[in-house]
Amino acid sequence: MKTTIYTLLLGSLALTACGGDNGGGADDSGCPAGKCDTPTGEASMTCLQRMAEVINSSNRGYTPDHIRWACADVQGVTANGSGNDDRGQEYCEYFALVQPPGGQAVDLGRPLDGKGKVTKLAVCAPGQTGGECRTTLTDDQQAQLEDNPTAVVGKCMFTSWHSDVTKPVPVCPGDKCPADANVLGFPFTRAIFGMKVGFNSNAAAIDLVEKCFPLAKANQVSVNWSNPDDPGQQPYYRGCMGTNKLFGTEWRRSDPTICAGINRMAECGCSAPGVTNGTQLAHAVLPPTSSPDVHRGFRLGTWDNDRGLPNGCKYSNTGETGFLVECDITAADLISNMNDPKEFCRSTYGQNVVVHVDVPRAAITCNPPATKETANNSCGAIPWNIGDENAMVDGGTTGMDPTGDPTTGGDPTTGGDPTTGGDPTTGGDPTTGGDPTGGDNGNCCAAHDGLGCTNATISMCVCAQDDFCCSSGWDETCVGEVAQFGCGSCG
Repeated sequence: MKTTIYTLLLGSLALTACGGDNGGGADDSGCPAGKCDTPTGEASMTCLQRMAEVINSSNRGYTPDHIRWACADVQGVTANGSGNDDRGQEYCEYFALVQPPGGQAVDLGRPLDGKGKVTKLAVCAPGQTGGECRTTLTDDQQAQLEDNPTAVVGKCMFTSWHSDVTKPVPVCPGDKCPADANVLGFPFTRAIFGMKVGFNSNAAAIDLVEKCFPLAKANQVSVNWSNPDDPGQQPYYRGCMGTNKLFGTEWRRSDPTICAGINRMAECGCSAPGVTNGTQLAHAVLPPTSSPDVHRGFRLGTWDNDRGLPNGCKYSNTGETGFLVECDITAADLISNMNDPKEFCRSTYGQNVVVHVDVPRAAITCNPPATKETANNSCGAIPWNIGDENAMVDGGTTGMDPTGDPTTGGDPTTGGDPTTGGDPTTGGDPTTGGDPTGGDNGNCCAAHDGLGCTNATISMCVCAQDDFCCSSGWDETCVGEVAQFGCGSCG
């Protein structure tokens, strides 16, 4: 697409905050189409803006191994008091915990339900009162804050704990937390740290993957393939407009980024052992709540390190890593942001606490069909890495030309693994090898020469952390990693 088209369209984009009816159906909270105080505007314009952020910014939404986005909400998602605060819409909710000197810790802007109700937002100065005062400082507390500006007096909490995942964190068996299993006295329970918004859920994420692999014809945007300036020729735009037709959530970062990557896999004929349809892919990427292998949520990291965090942040000591992050609030930070410390969390840390969906690329084989979607813009070796489909990985290019050039290391028309030339079906027939939802381990608990194993959930989980198992062979080490990586159990 020409730069002039981006400039023209994005220059006219206007996003606004909405609290009134826009013609959509209202949910039980009275929000039109389930949205209050969220961005509105022409979907095509919003998708162009998302595409510019996700594809053309320095913090790209795709890598060879991840689909990702920031926890911070998009422009237009704001708070209108603690009774209507829609911040936290990207499979990542956030709030502040503050403990004034010598006082009790309080939660600020912590979601209480899925309808926008949160705890009060403000820490008030001595003598002040108001509807959003969660606590009011004494003169002595304010003086201590001013005298010790670098003292850590609170935490910004970022959680990806899916709203419908009920299992307790490891350090709180039976959802009963010992005295040291907390942040500033707030225990690691679902009631405190589980997300509350309904679409920040395991079921919603699975539904999104199912419906985007591939997008049904009714949910596809029309494309003028003879016009190179038609934005519909861009894979991200097609996925983003698909989320508009499906859910009206093209304004989010997460939904269109996931859908575009997943739909591009389908367009480019990608599959993995045990994965033949959207449901199997969804359950492999994110086991359902009924599975013993259910993930707590999507893993949190940062742009530079999918298993690292920004300065001043750490993973909470819950007995597992990746789903709950705490970042420092100093006395100086609190004094400067007393009316809404949650907004400080969003603006200071939210852009760099990043949600990651793992893509086990070693387990994925792509055989692009001869279609307009693949002919007009090449699938590349790793199609889901939209905008950089032939990225450098593992010290070299991914080395697969979808046209089947024999110099690239694999003929995609034969179904061979482009990284090894192997046959991905040798690990077992994916149509018969086991229940990808986790009920049957298939051949995952026995060493064999094939690539991956026949339970797609286990295979993709293990290979996301040890690609040898899906690029060379499923050996005894891979069998041991089933339990080691929390991907399943081998008795």
